[in-house]
Amino acid sequence: MSTKEIIKKEVEKFTAAMTPDDFTELTEMENSLIILEVPFKDYTLTDIARIVESNNARVVNLSVLPISDGLSVWISLKLNISDPSSVLRSFERFNYKVVYYYMKEGEINDTHKERLNELLYYLDM
Repeated sequence: MSTKEIIKKEVEKFTAAMTPDDFTELTEMENSLIILEVPFKDYTLTDIARIVESNNARVVNLSVLPISDGLSVWISLKLNISDPSSVLRSFERFNYKVVYYYMKEGEINDTHKERLNELLYYLDM
């Protein structure tokens, strides 16, 4: 694909209106996704990015969808980590409302499963 075609696709995506269905389909992308509901007057991208980056994660994709009441927005953050638990806790600590999150099964869950299987194996002996 040529550079011109890539730029054309990006401009088309940018100019096309995003529907709520398009917005929720972002959850099927790889890595993890967090959707926040933030009052418009409190929306500051630098604060959100600081919270994410302070947890050793990076924002790969960001989308903003105004809610029909006009007082708040939904912010979709695609992150480069598969387990955003620490980021979620930080958002809660700073009083951000997490509407939805999606993550692949994290390393912590795999470790817990392995340890549980070892324990069950030990108990069967």
